[in-house]
Amino acid sequence: MKYDETELKVRFNEVDSWGMVWHGHYISWFEVGRMNLLGKFRLLPNDFTQMGYFAPVVDLKCTFKEPARLHDEILIRTTVLKPTKAALTFRFEILRKSDGKLLASGEETQVLLTLDGRMLYIIPQDLRERLQPLFDYLEEPDSVA
Repeated sequence: MKYDETELKVRFNEVDSWGMVWHGHYISWFEVGRMNLLGKFRLLPNDFTQMGYFAPVVDLKCTFKEPARLHDEILIRTTVLKPTKAALTFRFEILRKSDGKLLASGEETQVLLTLDGRMLYIIPQDLRERLQPLFDYLEEPDSVA
């Protein structure tokens, strides 16, 4: 599975008194990566709503490895696992661009609901067709032997 990458530079308002990025910003950066990836396929929240669905976050994890600091250039790497049920699971990595060091990793799961709040157990065909180009994009090409 491949990752989509988004670049950012750590801003002054994102660091704490010790000059390290405050932990909550990593979650915000996950969102930046997710929205950037989904935007490439017209799968932003308003697109889901127009199709009659919404997808609230039900699980979120973040593991911190090393702090980012003011002016660090970072890469937000985002991918989504191919679903086996009506949920989307995104994986994230935050890396320092200069040395490729892993700063944080995480995972977020969103369940699919109809606009009236009914939980879906399988992804409806119309949504599956809209998601397929995203999954194709993130699939690693077969290696040639």
